[in-house]
Amino acid sequence: MSACGPGHTSASGGETARRMRAITTALTDAGLVACLNETGGVLDITATLDRPGGKASEVIVEDGYVEVRYWNHPGATPEHITAVIVRALAAINAAQRASSPPVRTASAKDGLDL
Repeated sequence: MSACGPGHTSASGGETARRMRAITTALTDAGLVACLNETGGVLDITATLDRPGGKASEVIVEDGYVEVRYWNHPGATPEHITAVIVRALAAINAAQRASSPPVRTASAKDGLDL
């Protein structure tokens, strides 16, 4: 886990802080540059994965919410962009089903559990 500047924290107590430190460590071990931050008493993690020749992919983790951002080539076709998004969501949902019971599911029109 790396310090990320003035907003970083050592977040000492509680189950949420323990989980967030563990996530930060796991993301770092997976090759991302991950930072645990505390803003107004709320913990979040920011992580980036550099892509040679492109912009970095970013992950933001708050307790119970994860946001993934990636750079898409401006000339990519709508079909390509849609395919990448659908595959990413399918992979995320498959991993969640494999590791824990689903909290809620909704059926997408293409048959994926989203």
